[in-house]
Amino acid sequence: MNHASEFPELMRMLPIDWRRNVPIPAVTARHPDGEPDFSTVDGREAFRLASEGRCGICAQPFAEEVAFLGGPGAAAVGAYHDPPMHEGCAEASTRLCPHLARRDMRRLTDRRSTGELPAGNSPGKPDRWVMWICRGFSGAVVNAMPVFLPEPYTRLRIFTYTAEGQLHESFDTTPGG
Repeated sequence: MNHASEFPELMRMLPIDWRRNVPIPAVTARHPDGEPDFSTVDGREAFRLASEGRCGICAQPFAEEVAFLGGPGAAAVGAYHDPPMHEGCAEASTRLCPHLARRDMRRLTDRRSTGELPAGNSPGKPDRWVMWICRGFSGAVVNAMPVFLPEPYTRLRIFTYTAEGQLHESFDTTPGG
């Protein structure tokens, strides 16, 4: 069981969904009753925070580097739908976000989710996640969805699933597998 003190320092200021026992990222969409919809990113909030130089997870300002987390396809084209974040927030997401942390967890699990994914996304899950760490980015809105374009990476970190289905950092640094 996670306790707020076990979350990275920047995430400790976030509200906690005590039912799931996880922090609620700043860009998590909300249902009309205020309950978080973990399956949906609030695109407007993601773009606003990014344009202010703030992390999509904790909403705190960036220092020198930003991280993007996505599948090999996002890394191959250098474009991400999920917003920029601190490297520590991205790393914590690989442990705290059930969709990322467990191979068998489907993305669209929210009981009230519309079931719609951004254009170009699939309900399937990649076999690895690529953390693209760089010094800056630009952004655009394409088909009403924010798209973030990171500068060339300074480092890549690769996360793959174990035989038991748990995500862990890999020593293989090949983005596409």
